[in-house]
Amino acid sequence: MEQDRRNPKKHTVYLALAGLAFVVLLTILGWRAYIRTMQGNELEELGSAREYASHYVIIPDDYTSSLWQDIYRSAGAAAAEHDAYVELLGDWEAGDFTPLSYMDIAIAAKVDGIIIRPDGTAAMREAIAEADAAGIPVVTVIDDDTASSRKSFVGFNNYQLGAAYGQQILSRVDEDIRKITVLFKSGNSGNELIFRNLKAVIEDGLSGEQKENVEIQSLTIRAQSTFDAEEVIRDLIHEEDTRPDILVCMNETDSESAYNAMVDYNQVGGIDIIGYYQSETILDAIEKGTVPMAFTLDAEQMGQYCIEALEEYRTMGYTSNYMSVDLNVITQQNVDAYRDTEAQQGR
Repeated sequence: MEQDRRNPKKHTVYLALAGLAFVVLLTILGWRAYIRTMQGNELEELGSAREYASHYVIIPDDYTSSLWQDIYRSAGAAAAEHDAYVELLGDWEAGDFTPLSYMDIAIAAKVDGIIIRPDGTAAMREAIAEADAAGIPVVTVIDDDTASSRKSFVGFNNYQLGAAYGQQILSRVDEDIRKITVLFKSGNSGNELIFRNLKAVIEDGLSGEQKENVEIQSLTIRAQSTFDAEEVIRDLIHEEDTRPDILVCMNETDSESAYNAMVDYNQVGGIDIIGYYQSETILDAIEKGTVPMAFTLDAEQMGQYCIEALEEYRTMGYTSNYMSVDLNVITQQNVDAYRDTEAQQGR
């Protein structure tokens, strides 16, 4: 006791070491409990696992988008009716994987079918051909690549899509409109056809004076990341020389980026954004009247038709070359109906 009084620092060290040992012991026990729990869960999953008649994969170009999540949900429900399992590949935050990487993974895994949005590149066509050679049917969705070996396309005809956009844009043109810009994402072979028909419909509906005053242009965003694309859109809206009166977005991510930039740069009321799909952000904007409308493809039909095409090919050896889905326009008058749908789906 006398020695402890003479060496208080030594006593403190003993206490610290004892506390550290206690913490290490708790950590070890905690990890052992965690491992036992995980092993138990894995055994439970193995015990309840089942085999399916078919295994299909969906390879999205944006894993987190509402559109792809809705397609996946619908495809899963449709697949369950055919004793098939659908897997969504593409956790983009997990590593430097691309749709081509996931194509390689799906082919190596010998899945029974692939659903993908092609990017129009020769490399993607080669990957689709490789899948086809391996006996794996590929269904393209949203965008098509008729030069590929895909078995079916589920989406909307580009000619009709351009005309539908043109009609809605024309309804927003008045004497104050001078510049209309249509944003495209690179890699879609149908961009040119969409824009050509969109522009033709608008020009046919303009008066002679308006044709001289209204400029209709397309802008293809060639970006390496979502952040790069967002910067392009923000610069477009921020700079007065490039800022359009009507900005048409052809995908969900660009629509939200454009809306956020319009708000940040105090351009609400100065720009008409025609959005794409029914994300929460776009539905809110339409409800408030800050975005006049958004186009939306029927994701439920997409998922269902993709599975129908794969099942038909699996059982019969052939399927329809093209399956058309509904194209709708969301406005302030019908936005509540889409909100009800979102609520029913639990989003």
